[in-house]
Amino acid sequence: MARFIDYIFKIIKWPVALYLLLSIPALLRSFDYFNFMSRNFFALGGGIGFYVLTILMAGYNNCKTMQIISHELTHTLFAYLTFHDAGRIRLNPDGSGGSMRLMGGGNWLITLSPYFFPLFAFFYMLIMPWLLRISGDHWLVYGVFGYLIAYYGAAVLDQTHPKQTDIIREGYGFSIIFIIGANLYTTGIMLAFTSKLWEGVDIYLRLVTKLNIDNFNKLCDLIAQNF
Repeated sequence: MARFIDYIFKIIKWPVALYLLLSIPALLRSFDYFNFMSRNFFALGGGIGFYVLTILMAGYNNCKTMQIISHELTHTLFAYLTFHDAGRIRLNPDGSGGSMRLMGGGNWLITLSPYFFPLFAFFYMLIMPWLLRISGDHWLVYGVFGYLIAYYGAAVLDQTHPKQTDIIREGYGFSIIFIIGANLYTTGIMLAFTSKLWEGVDIYLRLVTKLNIDNFNKLCDLIAQNF
């Protein structure tokens, strides 16, 4: 099963990159539909600000070990999701990185998963509706979400660089397109979740799909006019 899945991902690798590249205008335009002046977003911003403050006070290097662990855990999660045997996470003694044992060849989704999937924020999203119910829709619940979003963003910025072995393995061209496009999707989804929880995510994905179709039709019309 794992080999078959890896083969499918090999076939769809560049079609996915092309789709994400063509989706960038729609994804950027979709941010105009959020009401950033709402209470939820103010609380979210407070959580982001608190993360920045803790980094300034504690020092960024003190947080890197946990980021490396979450990085390798994300690799492991997507390995299991694509039916690979994985485990035995190891951290480098000098704190420069880590590794995860993976049986089989793997695929680009496993390799690049830490650069677009907010592991801790996602699992928090699963329990966040329940936390809002028991807390009476308390603003602090959104603040914690903002903190986890900032944590994820800082990790991606720190770990995305030309010497990163994951990026070298999948190629700079594909990695850059995928990481940018996938993170725009991820950001939009988390903002939509902040607005209306999972209902907001559904509305947001429908909006992006509509904007993509509109942009594709405009592109086809432009091509037809010039040929």
